[in-house]
Amino acid sequence: MNIEFKKPTENDAKKIATWKYDGIYSFYDNDKTEAKQQWVLNIHNEENTFVMYNENNELIGNCSFSYDDEEKEYMLGVQMRPDLTGKGMGTEVVKAILNFGRETYKFNELVLLVAKFNKRAIKIYERLGFKTIEEFMLHVNGEDKEFLAMKIAW
Repeated sequence: MNIEFKKPTENDAKKIATWKYDGIYSFYDNDKTEAKQQWVLNIHNEENTFVMYNENNELIGNCSFSYDDEEKEYMLGVQMRPDLTGKGMGTEVVKAILNFGRETYKFNELVLLVAKFNKRAIKIYERLGFKTIEEFMLHVNGEDKEFLAMKIAW
């Protein structure tokens, strides 16, 4: 799969804002809270946010890289289009994100947060070399959930 990273457009933001996930993954729905809906509708204004398109010019997901000044580290955010999740392409997509991020931001380590129930994502991250560095509760999308902080270093 060939993935192209682009700056999001307003049209991309409108599409992403409609994404809804099945079952327990509905936690990630982009209309879950007003705050999340507003963030998604404005991702085209975010400096370090990108959309991903496949070789057929189809929007397949988005990612963001933010720098935490306090921790002196880059944080990764990832979202795949709902109908593409659980199809066995996550490792390839995340690997492409990591390569793009390292080329663009020149980081040597990267941290991400993932809901502890999201075993599919955790398996992908572990396969690529991420290690759990912390477990904690976080109030996100109107719910208290257990999260893992995971880190990879090169």
